[in-house]
Amino acid sequence: MGLFLKGIKLPGKLPTFDAVEAPLPKRVILPLRQYIGEPARPVVSRGDRVKVGQLIGAAEDSTSLPLHATIAGKVVGIEEHLDHRGALLPSVVIEADGADTWIEPPGEKDIISLSPPEIITRIQGAGVVLKGMLPIPLAFDLLPPDQPKTHLALTGRRVVRRIDTLLIAAIDPEPSLLVNRYLAGSPNEELPGGIAALRSVTGAERTVFVVDKETSPSSQLTEIVAGDEEEVTMISLDGHRFPVGLPIPLIKAALGREVPLPYGHPRDVGVAVYDTDTVLSVGKSIQGIPPVETLITVGGGAFAKRGVVKIRIGTQISTLIESLGGFTGEPAKLITGGPMMGTAQYDLSVPITKDIHGVFALKEDEIQLVGDYRECINCGLCVKVCPVNLLPGVLSLYCARDRFEVAEREGLFACIECGCCDYVCPSRRPLVHLFRHAKHQLLET
Repeated sequence: MGLFLKGIKLPGKLPTFDAVEAPLPKRVILPLRQYIGEPARPVVSRGDRVKVGQLIGAAEDSTSLPLHATIAGKVVGIEEHLDHRGALLPSVVIEADGADTWIEPPGEKDIISLSPPEIITRIQGAGVVLKGMLPIPLAFDLLPPDQPKTHLALTGRRVVRRIDTLLIAAIDPEPSLLVNRYLAGSPNEELPGGIAALRSVTGAERTVFVVDKETSPSSQLTEIVAGDEEEVTMISLDGHRFPVGLPIPLIKAALGREVPLPYGHPRDVGVAVYDTDTVLSVGKSIQGIPPVETLITVGGGAFAKRGVVKIRIGTQISTLIESLGGFTGEPAKLITGGPMMGTAQYDLSVPITKDIHGVFALKEDEIQLVGDYRECINCGLCVKVCPVNLLPGVLSLYCARDRFEVAEREGLFACIECGCCDYVCPSRRPLVHLFRHAKHQLLET
């Protein structure tokens, strides 16, 4: 096992969880883009009746994904709405008819009969998104094009290896998130098919499950490992050690391999890494079932009820809050994602989309306000904890002074935005905010 010495050790016990299924929403807002890429083209009009799983947005190119109705009912609008990242996006608005009628899935369940191109076509057709810092179509990640800025070896050739390992993260990106730990402890009929499909597409010869050492894997998971110990193994890691659940540190901790940064990809070291939630989505997609619901973590002291919630995609945050019994008190901050890497929200009409990991309503004693932050005091704590060996304090000075090109040369795009530097900074500098702003400015130009 590789060593993962940097990052931070978060205090306290890992949160426990209950599984909750949110009631069917009366209204959903479905942005035509829920990933990095081109938006889908609407194929329905105002007044149309739709069923659950029906195509309502068609993919325009390989960077676009189709969109499906998540409730049965009437299309009442195709209009712009805010998403959780603050972007105004064209969205399909559907009001439920209460019947929840599904379309018939066209696919068969036998993965053995499907070739890799057929699997990719089904994943793309289902609209599966790879969650992460930059959510992208999963099919795009499985078949990536050459990137002009990809990491180059000293010879000038791309550092690309044949994929030999499928790494399945049954551990969450942040300790406060629960979905993958919950799925690792629950049997799922889609798991074997999802694993087989990903191994078929990637060509991986072995599968490695990474589980949290404080949680017990399901009997199904242990049976999968015991059934083929030469090709399937299981590794336990400390879920308190953040950001060990993110792909780059996870590969280092589990396999001892270092992904070349800033523009490297796990496949550059022979690894395909996906979490349990993604594997199950693949298992459903090869059966022709598009993702119409998602599992999210609901947490924070202001929520009356907390845990893992199954909810229809497109449900507004306000509806989620109401269905869980509201707040126990006024939240100081509402976050989509996790407390370490999430995005603060100011509009409760924002919908839950495919790329959201969780919703947290935090009380005042659960947050630390930046306020009037001080200048960097060169203490070096940010350097000590940075999991990708950057100089966050120096980078933040370039970003704060709009010297974005210099920051890029000094490794800005190697930052995985984990927030460890923010967490330890005694001057309370908003380091990750500065990095995100600088990246946005560079990508815009």
